[in-house]
Amino acid sequence: MSELEFGPVELVLVGFRGEAPDPGVVDAVRELVRDGAVRVIDALLVTRTLEGDVETIEVEDASDAYGLEDADLDLSGLAADEDIEYFAESLDPGTSAELLVVELLWAKKLASRLASSGGMVLASERIPAPVVNEVVAQVRAG
Repeated sequence: MSELEFGPVELVLVGFRGEAPDPGVVDAVRELVRDGAVRVIDALLVTRTLEGDVETIEVEDASDAYGLEDADLDLSGLAADEDIEYFAESLDPGTSAELLVVELLWAKKLASRLASSGGMVLASERIPAPVVNEVVAQVRAG
């Protein structure tokens, strides 16, 4: 079997105050893309106004302002309306977020290698970093 065209995709909501990401947020996303850790295949700016309304903007046309100038946003529109509604529930009034659809490139390589060897990933579960760090601290504390 040849390499899979796409690997696992994850939707990540990156929140911030106001209507535009902080330069640190932009740099963090830019670094992950440049390092080849992820490929951003769709991105939206989601804002909850002070009145509670949700507004969205496709990042495709202003990708450099959001740290995505190196991103391949060919699949813009991949995040469905249901995804946007679900993630927008997390936003407080007056806050915004980038909803990133990221392809996990390390996982694509793993899935391709397993598939070419007759294997497959049967299950996967992501544990949020704060949870991992809390558990590790508890284990280390004895």
